[in-house]
Amino acid sequence: MEKKGGKRPQRGLLGRLVPFFVLALGLVGCESGGGHQVQLNNDLIRRTDKFFDVAHVTGNVFVTVGYEGRILRSEDNGHTWQEITPRPVDASLNQVTFVEDYGWAVGHNGAIVHTRDGGKTWTPQQSGTTKTIFAVSFADKLHGWACGDESTWLWTDNGGETWKPERVEVSQVGLSEETSLAVPDIIYYGVHFIDAQNGWMVGEYGNIRHTSDGGKTWDSQHESLLNALAERGGNKDVMTLGAFFRVRFTDKDHGLAVGAGGALAATDDGGKKWHWISREGQKADVPNLHLYNVAVPGQDGHLVLTGTNGTVLTSTNGGTDWQPAKIPGGVFTWINGIAFSNEGKGVLVGGRGLILLSDDAGQSWQTLSGQKG
Repeated sequence: MEKKGGKRPQRGLLGRLVPFFVLALGLVGCESGGGHQVQLNNDLIRRTDKFFDVAHVTGNVFVTVGYEGRILRSEDNGHTWQEITPRPVDASLNQVTFVEDYGWAVGHNGAIVHTRDGGKTWTPQQSGTTKTIFAVSFADKLHGWACGDESTWLWTDNGGETWKPERVEVSQVGLSEETSLAVPDIIYYGVHFIDAQNGWMVGEYGNIRHTSDGGKTWDSQHESLLNALAERGGNKDVMTLGAFFRVRFTDKDHGLAVGAGGALAATDDGGKKWHWISREGQKADVPNLHLYNVAVPGQDGHLVLTGTNGTVLTSTNGGTDWQPAKIPGGVFTWINGIAFSNEGKGVLVGGRGLILLSDDAGQSWQTLSGQKG
């Protein structure tokens, strides 16, 4: 097992496959959260908007976050939205998550904001870092984890009243002597905990890290993916792996990781062994495009996948096979955020102010009223 901590390394030198949100530079801010104002969708949502994530709260309530600290809230499954003003921070917010009415959003410059009333009001929390935070996951109202730039991860056991930043030592799995100097640290883009002990982080160079003790120790789980590439005649070197952007587990055994260049990997034993579903267009039903997110609408084996160039795919057999969802014409932007209510109502968000809605667990999507194409 590879333990947390270690000497702070410098940033890697080789080119990295990174998602769009790395390029969105957040601005430092320190305002406290406040009330909200109701606006019409065509005044509130603009083509210049970038929405990086969306989360279901409870009932018909959804919250989306994005560029320059924008937070929007809907009480009717995404049909109309309210903006939270003043913004609790000015930094761009990359991901948002909820446990009942308790929510957290994370972003650039170490930004973490918190709500206890279903997203109506937000206040900043002190993360203890200025690194960009890309992902956050809570197992309950107290235990949470976040991860981001330069091998940084954070944890809290009191709902974020205090966060403790840590560093994960760079995994040596698949790291040759020739490339060790080029990979001194890792950006972690995704984290998912299914309880207070068991969690996974994914990031650059195909890294998949796992903990069974709440983050005290992290082991590496991507060696089986490297072995599979080597069996096909490739090199067992992490430089052959693209980044994973999101990881999602439905229970302790079954998980899916999605990433750059159509990377799609699955496990049915808690990550002891991962196998490729598709990579670089090797499977006809998964395009060779960046895949940013995967959601579970609630039906057994039913998954919805989103990515660049308006990609929305659905699976009814746990991710083995995929079919394109029905989306409006003219949607070619990236889609990074997707969430579902318990009743299968869906909201997805992305670039150019995109918000799409679904009433059938993601099989088909409609443009938000007042938006064009």
